[in-house]
Amino acid sequence: MTTILETLNKSYQDLYNQNIKTAKIDSEIILAEVLKVSRLNLITKQNTSLNRDQQNLYNSLIERRKKNEPVAYILNKKEFWNESYFVDQRVLIPRPETEVIIEMLLKKINNKSKPFCILDIGCGSGCLLISCLQELRRSKGVGVDISSAALEVAHININQNQLGSRAKLIKQDLFKLNIKKKFDIILSNPPYLTDINYTKLESDVKNYEPKMALVGGVDGLKFYKKIISIASASLKKNGFLGLEMGDRHYKEIKKFLFANSFKIIDKFKLINGEIRCILAMKIS
Repeated sequence: MTTILETLNKSYQDLYNQNIKTAKIDSEIILAEVLKVSRLNLITKQNTSLNRDQQNLYNSLIERRKKNEPVAYILNKKEFWNESYFVDQRVLIPRPETEVIIEMLLKKINNKSKPFCILDIGCGSGCLLISCLQELRRSKGVGVDISSAALEVAHININQNQLGSRAKLIKQDLFKLNIKKKFDIILSNPPYLTDINYTKLESDVKNYEPKMALVGGVDGLKFYKKIISIASASLKKNGFLGLEMGDRHYKEIKKFLFANSFKIIDKFKLINGEIRCILAMKIS
């Protein structure tokens, strides 16, 4: 049997040899999960030996990572906001920048005990909707997605967070969506990559994450006009619309928003100057 230190040193090298830039952290995250300890414990117990079952499981998971499968899918787990979400290849892996939508929204809500009605368009794993419901404890929400498979994952996460009484899921094509009720908050992280950008993705994204959750047509803007149109009709006055967007999309989306009686009240800019997330308010 090999020690934690020996096991990690071998997996670092195996992953580096496959040109995986995050070899060290990936090896540590996977081993910590196998051993059910924190990453810090790996350092303090580096001379501890793995038993045969632990070694076999770890080796099998590292083999998957060597094929560029994302760690989140290997472990069926991804941290987002203050929760750990179940994820697999049926849904997009939640990204840290998407958390900014929640951060911007919460900054604008003075009374978090007020009951809000929330709509998450293209909910995927449910991370945006669930995170908001955890922060806004008297609120209820609806998650909409065209993918039955994605909604199965969202359902798992809703149950894990004991939100079954406050969250409803609906399978519906965005372009056929007909909403009768009014919402206080609408959130969406729609597919926004252009067809060309999709071809340039790293293999761990392109070969594993669902294409339908990534690509927004030739210019990446396919879904925004419809989402903003729905929000214009379905948001209450002074209601909030939180959106994530792709590179060089801000100017066009800003036009759609202004034409539909929205004003932009906050935005998040990446280090490269691109605006990734915005929060808008319905002004009439």
